[in-house]
Amino acid sequence: MRAVMFHEYGEPNVLQVGSADNPIAGPNEVVVELGAIGVNHVELDVRDGSSRFDIDLPHIPGMEGAGTVIEVGSDVTTLEVGQRVAMTYLRTCDACVECMSGNEIFCPTRTLLGWQIQGTYAERIAVPASMCLPIADSLSFQSAAASIVTLGSAWHALTSRAQVKVGETVLIHSIGSGVGTAGLQICKKAGARVIGTVGSDAKIQQALDAGADHVFNHQSHDFVEEVMAYTQGRGVDVVLDMVGGEAFARSMFAMRPSGRLVTVGAHGGEVVELDVISFFRNHVTYMGSHSMSRLELGKVLDLLADGTFVPEIHGVYPLEEASEA
Repeated sequence: MRAVMFHEYGEPNVLQVGSADNPIAGPNEVVVELGAIGVNHVELDVRDGSSRFDIDLPHIPGMEGAGTVIEVGSDVTTLEVGQRVAMTYLRTCDACVECMSGNEIFCPTRTLLGWQIQGTYAERIAVPASMCLPIADSLSFQSAAASIVTLGSAWHALTSRAQVKVGETVLIHSIGSGVGTAGLQICKKAGARVIGTVGSDAKIQQALDAGADHVFNHQSHDFVEEVMAYTQGRGVDVVLDMVGGEAFARSMFAMRPSGRLVTVGAHGGEVVELDVISFFRNHVTYMGSHSMSRLELGKVLDLLADGTFVPEIHGVYPLEEASEA
């Protein structure tokens, strides 16, 4: 089969289409013929060598995929050939306490597609049947693949972790990002007001058109001053942060007492200074969020299928143009 792989770390041009062995389903596995593959920022880290994972080269990246089951292992009873599925990117043991309690994101032996194990940038892939979630005929492979990381991560962060409520105000850093645009949809459906930061003026109108209540360029506006002015000094109830760095450290000054910040990334700075006095005096809650459970992803896929959420897809590329994507 054809697969996109890299033999050395580097810029996008190290991604090359090559030939890989056709996958064969093990007893508890299925082979999925991929109809669409998602592209994520973390794949840049994998490709350029900054992911902190030891990767055996050549490597096939890719975390997201949706397609059709074309082979079923001898012990699989939950899926059939011809079934349309999307895949979670977490391969887990399915037997430990965390897995059995629905917290498989904390499985001690978990591995991630496209990171520690070969990923989805290919025509076909073999994965445990437990990683596959059936999707409705009304949901395109493209919409499913484009939403696993972005909408799944935002759903877990905002509903399970921060528990955004109707009438609350949410600040979304980098609202034009994949998780940011997904978070905006989730917050608006929950009945919350949304303030967003962007890195360029060109992204302001796009976020406003998508439903944000107030958007500004953090390059030209101090985000704490802007938020406090817009909220008339009250601050926000929740912050969704994908940036880290100064955005993470200073967000407490844009929050109401007992405000909650949930973070899902830190490309803007992984180690920060924190004003501990303001932190405890204002009863601020900082919480981490990573991945999503299969139950949560199933809910997200259902909400995509019925039109509640619509992913923003920038473009569609063949495998040969993976480096361009």
